[in-house]
Amino acid sequence: MNQSLSATITRLRKERGLTQEQLGQLVGVSAQAVSKWEKGGAPDVELLPVLADRLGVSMDALFGRADPSTADMTTQFQQWLLSIPLEQRFSALFELLAATSTCLGSNLMNSGFFPSMTLGSTCYVDNIVPNATSRTWLRAYVKSEEGLLLGVLAKDFPLYLLMPEPPDGYRNNLPSPEECRKLFSALALPGAMEILLFLYRREEGFYHPSAIAKHTGLPLDDVLSALPQMAECELLKKKDLELEDGPTQVYTLHDNYAFVPFLFFARWLTQPEDAHVFACDIRKRPILAPPPEKKENQS
Repeated sequence: MNQSLSATITRLRKERGLTQEQLGQLVGVSAQAVSKWEKGGAPDVELLPVLADRLGVSMDALFGRADPSTADMTTQFQQWLLSIPLEQRFSALFELLAATSTCLGSNLMNSGFFPSMTLGSTCYVDNIVPNATSRTWLRAYVKSEEGLLLGVLAKDFPLYLLMPEPPDGYRNNLPSPEECRKLFSALALPGAMEILLFLYRREEGFYHPSAIAKHTGLPLDDVLSALPQMAECELLKKKDLELEDGPTQVYTLHDNYAFVPFLFFARWLTQPEDAHVFACDIRKRPILAPPPEKKENQS
């Protein structure tokens, strides 16, 4: 066998963290057969496509012919996405992300031990927890040294969050405890959530407190008390108006569409039921512990 093929098999196996025995199991041969390939022996011709598939490369790459560069792959991916009708692109991209989610958990997962994910028709599983107060999401997650993935891989409620860990860790990018208390205190005010849910359903525009109270059914005093504090937290914008009977204020939403995802992850946080279609926890560091300093390569 061509020595470059032997070297390629050895390199790809080690890059994927596989032992000779594990690769043999994936392909359907013994560890001794894999060892023989890596020392110059030739796999059977019919095994070559399986071998390339299990190692996650093309036949060209297996035989040492260069795969497309990352730049080429990015261009091809963009062209593929642009070829899809605009109204279908969000769904198409989500399906691709869902299908590759397991690859983030382990080198074994994209080598045949774990199948790629397919979207379920529903995001719920019923009766998994007796007397549950709400229907239970079927969730997926990966928690690794390199980052986090949280998702609901379902067609009726597709949700996906991918967070590679920054070089300095997650902690430095979090809001301060005081900022959190200010936000959560504003959201806890009587009527605050009802006001936000009302405004997010309406066309953009400024609303007088009395109009907000009328449409939400809230006491006017609760509305008048909540609005200024919500504006201080950047949840709302305030405008001063001068009317015949004196000055007044009207309110509208800040252009912050993160509020809706925020509510979905609030649900994730408060729904403790263990219902996962896929879960992989291989992180050893606490989630807010900084990454270890990388040592410079010794020459």
